Amino acid sequence: MEKFEISEKESKLLGIIEKLVAEGVTRGIKQGLDQARNEEKLKDKITYDIKLKNTRLLLKNYRRFVSFCEQATVSEKELESATVEEILDKLYCTAYDEVTIVQSILASKKRTEIIMTHIKKIINFYIFDADSSKNDEKRRRAHILEDLYIKGKKQPAMSVLANRYHVSERQVHRDKNIAIEEIAIFMFGIDGIRKMQ
Repeated sequence: MEKFEISEKESKLLGIIEKLVAEGVTRGIKQGLDQARNEEKLKDKITYDIKLKNTRLLLKNYRRFVSFCEQATVSEKELESATVEEILDKLYCTAYDEVTIVQSILASKKRTEIIMTHIKKIINFYIFDADSSKNDEKRRRAHILEDLYIKGKKQPAMSVLANRYHVSERQVHRDKNIAIEEIAIFMFGIDGIRKMQ
């Protein structure tokens, strides 16, 4: 094997090249870590936005879900005692897979009832917490949310709520949006809390 001799000038040049390569690698790693953190933050934001959207949809359709649970034509007891034909007659079905239809009816109703119970408890807690506080804005937000989505047969107009609470319609919208964000935290637990930090 041949021996290579390196001059002092070449040695300094190699030292500079090694230093530049090390700095480049360090900078590349740092940029990669920053990009990974940014992508994780974006993923968390998208997840939170989806949960916030789902909260809005659940609240918007709350009255309809309650009506569905009250109007559902088949109860568990009826499912136990009725024949498949009787159940299908109530649903106006002719062609069927007996087990699948009966199970899906019961599962759909049960899931909706569970979700409605969960939402009702969250909203009741939210209103209780607001009423217990000494914060008038928090109380107003809770009661605007209740008026918009829970009380009564239909959603009142924003102008009616603005008059009732002596604020502008824009403030009613802001209060509604803040209340929905606060409710989303309760609905989705730790994921909602992480977003607030």
